Amino acid sequence: MQTAQKAMKMNFYLEKEKRWQEFRQKVQVLKDMVDPRYLLESLGFVILRETPKELRGTCAIHGGDNTTAFRFNKTTRSWVCFTHHCHDMNGKDIVGLIKSVRSCTFSEAVEYLSELVGHVDHPSYVELKQRRERDTFKSNYLIKKSKSRWTNEKTLEQFKPTRSKYFNEFGYSNETLDHFEIAGGYVDSHGFLRDIIPIRDADGKLRACSMRDIRLDVDDEDFKYILTKDFSKDTVLYNLHNAKKYTEELPLVIVEGFKSVWRLYDYGIKNVVACMGAELTPGQVQLLYRHAVHGVILFFDNDKAGVSGTFKVYEELKKKMNISFELITEVDENGKGLDPSDLSKELVYDYLRGYI
Repeated sequence: MQTAQKAMKMNFYLEKEKRWQEFRQKVQVLKDMVDPRYLLESLGFVILRETPKELRGTCAIHGGDNTTAFRFNKTTRSWVCFTHHCHDMNGKDIVGLIKSVRSCTFSEAVEYLSELVGHVDHPSYVELKQRRERDTFKSNYLIKKSKSRWTNEKTLEQFKPTRSKYFNEFGYSNETLDHFEIAGGYVDSHGFLRDIIPIRDADGKLRACSMRDIRLDVDDEDFKYILTKDFSKDTVLYNLHNAKKYTEELPLVIVEGFKSVWRLYDYGIKNVVACMGAELTPGQVQLLYRHAVHGVILFFDNDKAGVSGTFKVYEELKKKMNISFELITEVDENGKGLDPSDLSKELVYDYLRGYI
């Protein structure tokens, strides 16, 4: 009798464990199936930035205004709130996120998730999926690297004569484009023509090439460029091999992009390098320590990233080297902030008169 009771009890627990395992599997399937952006938007989040790995925005749980405080990892399907640590309440997984936003139980969160996943035929979900497919294609295209075989002197020389007139359309002289060795005729895997921008290190060695889409109707700045495979900008400040010739008397002017270097060169200003972004990497800082004996001048773009990057770099380096900055205030007719390549010669000299 006692043995039979034990068997029944054992079967009860085994059945209970089986149901629990099946439930856990169901929950995991739901978490894997739900589209992250659709989930977050359904919960009231506004996505302000997306990378191939993350979705970022303000935290809808505590109602913060930090635009990158909330981050959702698309690979691990987990989330964090960096300002108020809202993830500590119910955990970092998707169910914990739903519980935190909706103040509900675990079962209610799973039910909400189940309903969300079940609405795969809803027009808003279909539209979202189509948009995500386009964004995925775009992201994959963005991170596409050109084959390393393009990064050699012989190939670069062969492609110099086939440079397009694309950059001339923006007012860059042939003399300037020749000086920076701009080539052309690269055809990417989608059949689009690109001009070639060589990137050399401080010793003048060719380290990489940036391939620029020469179609005039491409609006996304990031989408326009692809880089040589395995290139890391941490080892390079663009144009340093030329600009270092002037550092015995002048500070280095640091801009964000290639075209700003070219524009200032067009204006006769040659002590200019580009960090190829709105921040300096540790390796780039080391290059400044070595070469910028008279200090540096930050001359970044007039946009959110440029202004933020200016103050971040200034705060990091102000106690370590002679550093100052100039903030561009000009905007175009649509209110968009200008970068150095957009400025007239008179405006550039107004900003940099004491450093050139």
